[in-house]
Amino acid sequence: MDGVRYFLACTTILVGIPLAQAQDAGAQRFDACMNAAGGVSSEMLNCGKQEIDQWDTRLNAAYRTLSEHARADEKTKLRNEQRAWLKHHLQETHRLAADPNNGSVAFLDSQAFELGDIKNRTLELERRVKISREVSLWIALPMRSDVIE
Repeated sequence: MDGVRYFLACTTILVGIPLAQAQDAGAQRFDACMNAAGGVSSEMLNCGKQEIDQWDTRLNAAYRTLSEHARADEKTKLRNEQRAWLKHHLQETHRLAADPNNGSVAFLDSQAFELGDIKNRTLELERRVKISREVSLWIALPMRSDVIE
């Protein structure tokens, strides 16, 4: 394996470890909160709210990072993509919460969707940040004739 590929492989592994650890810690915190809620809906909703807030903070940071480093055309595309995601996210969250067939479970269903959707969107944006950083690192590498095969 040449030096550039080795460097990129190591960087990918090292950048991915903190993301995986953060996800595991968040899942453990959420599970512990839900277990402590003892099946009480209001307490379960509080657990979900805390977890959503954590993911929302990460989502905003990833979006801001991508936006700050994007060219004008990429920034416009990202903004439009985020607006479309947010529109669907809010519509579906509200639709589920207002479902007359679900009774008191409607809020839990709505929140479960909201949490899953924001988590997926956050992970997608964080993946793109990671790729962007790897490309930037690769581009910034000095070209040495003894490394290139």
